[in-house]
Amino acid sequence: MNHSEHHSPSHPLINSTDQRFSPLPETYIDNWIGYSVSLATLISTGIVIGLLTGSVVVLTLAVTVVGIAFTFIHVRISQQKNTAMAEQYRLEERLAAEASASRVLDGIKILRSADSLSANARLASAARMVTEYQAAVVFNLRDAQGVLAPSNWSYDGQLSLVRNEYEIIDGNTPGSLAARQGSAIVVSGTDHLSADLPTWAEQAGFRQGIVAPIARGLDTVGVVYALSKSAELPTLKQIEQLELIVSFSSLSAPAVGRESSDTRSQSFNMVDVPAESSLTTVTIRMAGFVLNPDSERIEMDSSMISLSPTEFLLMHALASSPEQPVSPVELMQRCWSKDSQPAENAVDVAIFRLRKKLNKTESGKSLIKTVRGNGYMFVPPDIISSAPVVAD
Repeated sequence: MNHSEHHSPSHPLINSTDQRFSPLPETYIDNWIGYSVSLATLISTGIVIGLLTGSVVVLTLAVTVVGIAFTFIHVRISQQKNTAMAEQYRLEERLAAEASASRVLDGIKILRSADSLSANARLASAARMVTEYQAAVVFNLRDAQGVLAPSNWSYDGQLSLVRNEYEIIDGNTPGSLAARQGSAIVVSGTDHLSADLPTWAEQAGFRQGIVAPIARGLDTVGVVYALSKSAELPTLKQIEQLELIVSFSSLSAPAVGRESSDTRSQSFNMVDVPAESSLTTVTIRMAGFVLNPDSERIEMDSSMISLSPTEFLLMHALASSPEQPVSPVELMQRCWSKDSQPAENAVDVAIFRLRKKLNKTESGKSLIKTVRGNGYMFVPPDIISSAPVVAD
């Protein structure tokens, strides 16, 4: 959808000709039907009264003069009223433009701040500021997986449900569409002409929003959602301001990287992480296997396997205790935040997806074993051949 379809129309009192210098005939022409009918009615009434009283000519002339005078006065008052309203509208527009520019400058200050926040954290905060929306969420593009994965969000409430939301880059989700076309689009839960609002956004109570692609050079590296609970669709100015702040972010930040693991130090609410997450900053190395927390990748058989945040936490929990079964309950506690509400089979589903990625390498096919009644176990590549027999 072309985002230009959703913006405020030009004010009816403002046109290419300044109303303060509009001649009286122009104001009269705008309402000539009403004025003509009123004047004709007044003259007709004068003629009827004149016929009844015997003073047709004198009374008709008198009524005509009075009618024209009142019409002129009314036209003049209307012109002054229109001029005052036009001036008021121009003042409101000027104040709005100054406020808008101020928000953009404040957003740029956030992007250029030298605090401990990551580039994505600052972008989420700046996007929320320039649009004046309640929330902003940044998704990163993971090329190896072909998905847009959630990275950071800025919101006064809770958005933990976004943690495990992914958008396939070749799919029809709003983020995917914006990334492919390279421009912002409007998302709405009420307007059928706009792209559909993501399910997770509707569940959080949002009704309208904008999603804009994040570019580094010629490459799209992610998207940012700006979300509102208002019933009003985004304006063209809000769309332009979001694209402006995203463009500035692209110029001022070298890359969109993995976020700081300690999100509790952020100045706005971030995705909650389990208490054990501080352990995931440690790289796990063993013969034929490396789990890198900086890139959230597995290095094995001369291949690099990218992982989602949940898959990385699962892999780290298992690889931290090789050849020792870890129960689904413990994995749930270590790999999902306390505020999330995963399904009962969330661990099984996540392990299934993780195994599909690992199966791309020869050593990865037997890396995770199922131990009936005990959970899952990590078997290092160098001892796979001598590992005990367990049932998958």
